[in-house]
Amino acid sequence: MKFNSKLVFPLIILCTAGLYLLLIFGVGSNQTFSVGNVRQGLDLMGGVSILYEANIPNPSTADMNAANNMLRDRLDRRGYLEATAVVEGSRQIRVEIPGVDDAEAAVAEIGATALLTFRDEMGNILLTGADVADARSEFSQGHGMGVSLRFTSEGTQLFADATRANMHRPIMIYMDEELISAPNVNAVITDGVAQITGRFTREEADLLASQIRSGSLPFGLEVISMNYIGARLGAEALQTSIIAGIIGLALVLLFMGLVYRTMGLAANLALVIYVALVMVLISGIGVTLSLPGIAGIILSIGMAVDANVVIFERIREEISVGKSLRGAIRTGYKRAWPAILDSNVTTLIAGGVLFWLGTGPIMGFAQMLIIGILVSMFTCLFVTRIITTCLIDLGLVKSSHILPRKKNEDIVEADEAEEPQKQSLWALFKSESPVPRPIVEKRKIYFAFSVGVLAIGLAFMLFHGVRGNGFFNMDVEFSGGTSFFIEMGQSFENADVENIVRDVTGIAAPQVQPVIGEDAVMIRVTQLEAEARLALIDALAERYNLEPGAFSYADVSPAVSQAMQRSAILAIVFASLGMLLYISIRFRDLRTGGSAVIAQLHDALVVLCVYGILRIPLNYAFIAVMLTTLGYSINATIIIFDRMRENRERIKKGGPALLMNTSVTQTLRRTVISTLTSFLAVLMLYIIGVAAIRDFTLPILVGLVFGGYSSVFLSGSMWFMMVKGKGKS
Repeated sequence: MKFNSKLVFPLIILCTAGLYLLLIFGVGSNQTFSVGNVRQGLDLMGGVSILYEANIPNPSTADMNAANNMLRDRLDRRGYLEATAVVEGSRQIRVEIPGVDDAEAAVAEIGATALLTFRDEMGNILLTGADVADARSEFSQGHGMGVSLRFTSEGTQLFADATRANMHRPIMIYMDEELISAPNVNAVITDGVAQITGRFTREEADLLASQIRSGSLPFGLEVISMNYIGARLGAEALQTSIIAGIIGLALVLLFMGLVYRTMGLAANLALVIYVALVMVLISGIGVTLSLPGIAGIILSIGMAVDANVVIFERIREEISVGKSLRGAIRTGYKRAWPAILDSNVTTLIAGGVLFWLGTGPIMGFAQMLIIGILVSMFTCLFVTRIITTCLIDLGLVKSSHILPRKKNEDIVEADEAEEPQKQSLWALFKSESPVPRPIVEKRKIYFAFSVGVLAIGLAFMLFHGVRGNGFFNMDVEFSGGTSFFIEMGQSFENADVENIVRDVTGIAAPQVQPVIGEDAVMIRVTQLEAEARLALIDALAERYNLEPGAFSYADVSPAVSQAMQRSAILAIVFASLGMLLYISIRFRDLRTGGSAVIAQLHDALVVLCVYGILRIPLNYAFIAVMLTTLGYSINATIIIFDRMRENRERIKKGGPALLMNTSVTQTLRRTVISTLTSFLAVLMLYIIGVAAIRDFTLPILVGLVFGGYSSVFLSGSMWFMMVKGKGKS
């Protein structure tokens, strides 16, 4: 890589400054690409609340749930991934959409009603949306973009009759009274599958398919009210999160500088560029930033730092055996590339599956994760290397800065090590070529420790379950509950209302959202008995001198519906299977993939125990926490297995135990550094953040620690047991 560093390095500095100016000021009147243009979720910024009501007196519960699911589907397809839709009472559905300035435009976009009908030229209804099983946009040879329809068994017969009676005439498709398409009938269709063809663009075909899919409501929905609502986490949540993020990033930069000295400057500058690029993309693409999105950013930042750590550790190793600085950098990047590729691709597979099968916040998490990983690979493999080369050319990075003194006498070849020797953790952390530690031999201790942790968690869950409190503290988003709308008629502090709700009900994290411009507040809590509900009303009435008419309430369905829960479980299962398949193919060993996935499952169960022991409410953030834990766990494990793959060619004696011990020990310094940097960033969110942010970050901190622990002490030991069980070395 040859270039004029005296020109390139100042150009990089100017480009970095330009990126941050773009983040501050943006482009055009809408400030596109700026931080101010980033869409924020209901939890951080609030949005618009729309209350729909069925236009029939007694809709069934099944029909209301179907209507709610269709609204949820329409929100996802319009890009409102962080929006919520819940059934209130027996006839109403409340939709909350983040980052919307015009409530009427939002209603127009997602539709107030959605009664789909197929009609002939005389206006006679031939079929309704209830007869349509599915509609998808697709490309067909000779016809271009179109829409494929699949009908139900009853709809198949009705559509056959309709096409037979209207040969060479149009069948018009109406959404309520609006004509959305009028395809001509060219043949009698009896198999229940039809094609709408025409000169559609992809966007037009997608829109038509979406309208048909969401148009099978058995009744219409009318808008009862529209309100602007504040942030669920309180007005200070966003500000404290930003401050915590800045401090956390500064600590990471300081840590990297202390560990890697002048070469750490290259990683730090690349990380600063990475953050700017991610934020510019988030703003430009229109991704909604909420707690799940923050989790995705945390994970991708951790992987960005980790990639640099893997590269720098490889460079240290090459210098420790006497290579020149430039030679060490070339070899270091070459040897680090497989590990970086495998760890990022496995996480990308997970992100892709989560986006494909997930809904709502799961898709938002996956979006953020995919963007972050792609940008991190670009910055660590290209930007960091260019900056490092510039610093070397400018004389700012030298071998002595990376490895102060060479200790060849400490180097012990794995082939020659007859038995593991003891070292302190600090000596191991400083060592360039550490002696293999007896990890595999002590596996029973680590397995016993993990079983003990899981047993304690299970005991707490059973204790709470027997007492009737449930195995977990289910938040209103998972369990449903009660929604209050209170006309305060006066100014009030959101935190004050939240404290009253918490004191009266004992609920740790109630959802309290001010209604902007109306001196009103919306409160959502888990299901309350009549006595507790009256006690809450009395407490608020006494505190704010309110009349009984100021209160209205209704039961609400879970925001995380059963369909969404099934979608989340299915997405995680398929993502795990995808990672298992990829790892097994790349390492040519099913046992490698199996032990990595088992280690992931262990970490997920530990985090689940944290929720059970500390009674942290299970809500949207829980899904993001679990996904973040799985991402960190697989990333750390892949690095170890990649080193094991490389060591197979070098270590011919000692069997699988020495192979695994050597690989774990050689990568332990990287594991410690990567875990510490990520831990520091998340720790600041925990220390400075509001209560809900702390409930979100504490399990992530535990997941980080146990993700590193399982990678070092469990994954390799499980692989060894699988190999030993087959009698292979």
